Amino acid sequence: MIFFLYGPDTFRSRQKLKEIKEKFIKEIDKSALNIEVLDGSKLETPDFEKAVSSPPFLAKKRLVIIEDLISKNRGQKIQKEILAVLDKNGLKETIIVFWESELDSTKTKSRSKISEKRSSLLLNKLKKAEYAQEFNLLDEGGVYRFIAAEIKKRGGKIKPDALKLLADLVGNDLWQMNSEIDKLLAFSKNQEITLNEVESMVKTKLDENIFKLTDALGQKNKSLALKLISDQLRSGTAPTELLNKIIWQFKNLLLIKNFTEENGSGYPTNRLTYQLGLHPFVIKKTISQVRNHDLANLKKIYHHLLTIDYKLKTSQIDPEVLFDLLVVRS
Repeated sequence: MIFFLYGPDTFRSRQKLKEIKEKFIKEIDKSALNIEVLDGSKLETPDFEKAVSSPPFLAKKRLVIIEDLISKNRGQKIQKEILAVLDKNGLKETIIVFWESELDSTKTKSRSKISEKRSSLLLNKLKKAEYAQEFNLLDEGGVYRFIAAEIKKRGGKIKPDALKLLADLVGNDLWQMNSEIDKLLAFSKNQEITLNEVESMVKTKLDENIFKLTDALGQKNKSLALKLISDQLRSGTAPTELLNKIIWQFKNLLLIKNFTEENGSGYPTNRLTYQLGLHPFVIKKTISQVRNHDLANLKKIYHHLLTIDYKLKTSQIDPEVLFDLLVVRS
């Protein structure tokens, strides 16, 4: 039996991996002596073959987990050899879980076509596995449901307006969301989480670099925009995480710009909050940027961003190239 857990939402894929391990311990091996975790970035074929071929010890099955074999192992032969082991091994006594972090982040300019071909051979086989599961970043509705479910699961409650603001401020970075929920629950002390608590305690995803980037795009300062994108990627920000932040901010810009074009710009923040469903905090941080964009250009950039989102998920194009094209065409 082979599980393949992959995709940019590593929080949920880690949760799934934890569920598999817990179920294995509960139903197959309470001692957990038959669980082995291998570092895919340093994995050698003999170690893999030994792990998946060894008989279980005082249990019916073994559980072997391989982390980041495709995304981090640069070996010339390893993935082809892993395929050969999988093809010849019946796996009757072994459950194998391949866990991968964001595969897109490994598409670098220096990677050879031969290496990519080897990677795709293993990747294609794993994607066809019966228990393959891709974890994409949640959309807005998915984030709301995640927050509500997590808070309920942990024995807490949250007011609807507080839930909406929490979703707006953090978005689909579930690692941060998990930390923010823990913090809010600890502070609320079994009381319902309020809007004021979210406002005062939650770290916003609207960092200054994203505002500087949207400003640079609006002012057509291409050199600055390219530098800001490069700095974000080199600092370790995943391409999909960066893209998600930019899309979120341009969506807010579009909402406010469209409203002011149709109704004038004299509306107070509380009226915009009511009309657009955005929190005053978000509006105050965004409205100062609106003057730098015309509506047609905002729509054009937003369309480019959605195209990048699609290509990041479906193509082999280097993410930096896609971002560069966004800046050039903006």
